[in-house]
Amino acid sequence: MKTRALFALAVVLITLVLSIGHLYRTDSLGTLMPLSRLSYTINQYRPPDISDAENLHLSAEQCIDRYPDLYYEADRAREYFKGGISEEMVDAAEKDEANARVAIIDNKLYVKFFQGGYHSRPQAAIASLYRTLLTSPEPLPDVDFVIQTSDAGGGPYPHFVLDRKADQPHFWLIPDFGFFSWPEPGVGAYTEVRDKAREYEERLGLSMNGSTVVSSSWDAKTDKLMWRGVPMVEVRNELVRASENQPWSDVKVIDWGKVNDENEKDNGGDLKTPEEHCQYQFLAHTEGWAYSGRLKYLLQCRSVVVTHDLEYIQHFHHLLISDPQNPKQNIIEVKRPLEDHLPGVMEQLTDPANAEWMQRVADNSWNDLREGYISPAANECYFRYALRAYASVQTFRPKIGNGVPYESFLLTGTTHWLPH
Repeated sequence: MKTRALFALAVVLITLVLSIGHLYRTDSLGTLMPLSRLSYTINQYRPPDISDAENLHLSAEQCIDRYPDLYYEADRAREYFKGGISEEMVDAAEKDEANARVAIIDNKLYVKFFQGGYHSRPQAAIASLYRTLLTSPEPLPDVDFVIQTSDAGGGPYPHFVLDRKADQPHFWLIPDFGFFSWPEPGVGAYTEVRDKAREYEERLGLSMNGSTVVSSSWDAKTDKLMWRGVPMVEVRNELVRASENQPWSDVKVIDWGKVNDENEKDNGGDLKTPEEHCQYQFLAHTEGWAYSGRLKYLLQCRSVVVTHDLEYIQHFHHLLISDPQNPKQNIIEVKRPLEDHLPGVMEQLTDPANAEWMQRVADNSWNDLREGYISPAANECYFRYALRAYASVQTFRPKIGNGVPYESFLLTGTTHWLPH
């Protein structure tokens, strides 16, 4: 009897369990049951693969190791100011066409002055600084400095600027605002441009194994020189004139007045997205009123950039190699006036006999610049190095003063507001 009673009890319990399993499907029941201790361990987590070019968390030592030649501009500015940068100099810089004054104190970012500027450039520059601070694996030094985001920096003071001329040694160069984002013309975030350009190249047939080309996209590209823009300065007019009726030319003028017209915004199909530039083997780059922000975008394609002697210097320009005798050549430079020199150069570049040379230039541009010295990882390395270089010649201890935490500035867009 006792055995039969135990058997009956077991049947009841099994039936109860099966009934619960019927009422609650296996996936639902699983959510009600506690996870095992093992499931909480790091061994169960598989972080996403991040390429070296996208790693924003490199240490100072890793940065020097991976990008040893990146820091020329920061070293040059530090040497120029070896006599020191005083608080009075920074105060004067704030009064001289400043877009913003910021300070890092105890590894926190403060906005001390904000005047704004063209489009979202100043906001992008400060946001980029904030990202640099947040992603640094090591604390950054206390600094207090002024940012200018105009096309060409001005004044005799130690501003942080987007570009400089050779006779402006007192400027500190930072990665320009577009290395963060440039939303107004529809370009978007720098990382977005990079991703779309790579996807476009892969659709053309590019396949990479690390830095080794498994299959090339070169033969699928249009073998012409491509440029779109407004010929607002002489060098651009030279490009347009030099390219007229040439078999190697896809150079066209854009009417930006039509961009906001729904029916004409693509300028008859001539307006191209950054990634659509990758369809061409050759991409022309010219300066505008000052430097032109498009160069970094052109360099996202595995194409050959054709430019002229650049008057305005950005933080990475010393890494542009135009010497045809250098096996690391990554760009083509044409003498001016372009009408006299560009046609002959393009005939040479588009000659099938020079295809191997051109693909080598494109590979160097892709590997050494896009995936190297102008990658997101390199940009963070450079910015942190520049901040440390600046701190080494700063002769005063920064104070918060009337500065507001960046987090509050981010939400209000100002350094002064009334509580409400």
